[in-house]
Amino acid sequence: MSADPQPAADAPTPGPATASAPSSATATATAPARPTWLRPNPRVLLTLTLLALLTRLLWALWAHHPGDYVFSDMGQYILRATKLAEEGFVWGQRHLAWQSFGTHYLLAGIFALFGAEPPYTAAAVIYALLGAASVPLTYLIACRVLPSPKMATAIGVIALLWYPNLANTGFFLSEAPFLFCQLLSTYWLIRVFQEGRSALAAGLVSGLCFMLRPQSAIWFVFVCAVWLINVRRVPWVRARQIIAIALPLILALVFSMWRFAMHTGYWGGVAESANMNLTAGRCHNIVTQAYVSDALMQRSIRNKNTRDGRRVSVPGLRALGHLDPRNPLYLDAALQHESIRFVGYIGDPFIHRRIRKECLRRTGLWGQVRYTLANISLQWFFARQWPDQEPSSRWVLPISDTFRYLFQVVVLGPMLLGMGMAIRRVRENPSLAIIGLQILGSIIIAGIFFGDVRLRTPYDPYALILALLGWTWIVGKIRARRRAG
Repeated sequence: MSADPQPAADAPTPGPATASAPSSATATATAPARPTWLRPNPRVLLTLTLLALLTRLLWALWAHHPGDYVFSDMGQYILRATKLAEEGFVWGQRHLAWQSFGTHYLLAGIFALFGAEPPYTAAAVIYALLGAASVPLTYLIACRVLPSPKMATAIGVIALLWYPNLANTGFFLSEAPFLFCQLLSTYWLIRVFQEGRSALAAGLVSGLCFMLRPQSAIWFVFVCAVWLINVRRVPWVRARQIIAIALPLILALVFSMWRFAMHTGYWGGVAESANMNLTAGRCHNIVTQAYVSDALMQRSIRNKNTRDGRRVSVPGLRALGHLDPRNPLYLDAALQHESIRFVGYIGDPFIHRRIRKECLRRTGLWGQVRYTLANISLQWFFARQWPDQEPSSRWVLPISDTFRYLFQVVVLGPMLLGMGMAIRRVRENPSLAIIGLQILGSIIIAGIFFGDVRLRTPYDPYALILALLGWTWIVGKIRARRRAG
């Protein structure tokens, strides 16, 4: 897959307003310059799309059918989707507010369309199509922000071969649909910054991103900040574009909070799992167990049973317990036990608030800083991709571990360099800056809660783009020194 041999197809394409020359020399001197970008190579785009379809369909329908891996989080998504498809919207059921709702709403729509019994194959095809579409989308984004056709093509090929995102099409989780929606949102938001177009489309798909993963809100705040910084440099982005983007996001937030209140009886959230996740991030407990009575909890304590009650675990944190105790990131639970037990609902915000307050008192500021660094490290170093660790998927664990090491050695350092370069150039290249801020946002969220390879993978396309920029800078510096020497 080589670059288009015709120079015109590879030349940067000016924005539409540059087709005609300014009416005066003064206008030429004062008008902000329209950004330029690469025109996608049709042959590369078609090849990537066909190969992505082939590989993702083979994976989801033959090698790793997601219908064969319905347990844990996947089982909960399927349970809620089936209930919604069969019963419709039934309010007042608190467990339906446990996870963010976008994924099980998507699955419920598929189930309602294709049959009462969970049509796993139809859902697997949809997941495969979402995963496949993410490959050409990555290439199109690379054409918008990278300086050469070869670099954009390289990113497209790597995205095609990137196993972590391929693997997620084989599980009924939020990763595959979020990967697609986030890439499409990014592409259309870049078009808004570069051309002033696609604002409503960007807003609508951004609202879907939020409903799939509410933590994506931090990135939309960053995008707004980038626009405010560059408001005079991008006069083609006017109030109507901002409204078109913001309105669907605001509606998604309002609906999410209203739905949450209808199920839980109180306002102040989107998914109650966030309460437990935040406690795990600030207390470093691996397991959370909730009981309906004190007698049941006391029996669990006597029996040292960490698997009873309403139980949720964070497998990634367990990896920190396997480190050398002298390692500053070693798991050191604030409450001195891998499990936190209490009587009440597992997502109760008031209970979790009291627990976190006690954890903060015990660890102090330095302890929380250490927890934050450990949480971030989990998405890069210590945690292994879940659910590849489960017995049913361990046959692919060597592959996921290989890509984990590949990320550590080849991608991580240059990615951080590229992220810094992109954010520093926020005034010169806002489109590239919002790519860098995708990674910064994912790091911040991991630090607050906890990191995990699976949670990181939807951001890997941006990591690959930034890593290539970082490697380009490094190689350029080495060549310059050699010439000078």
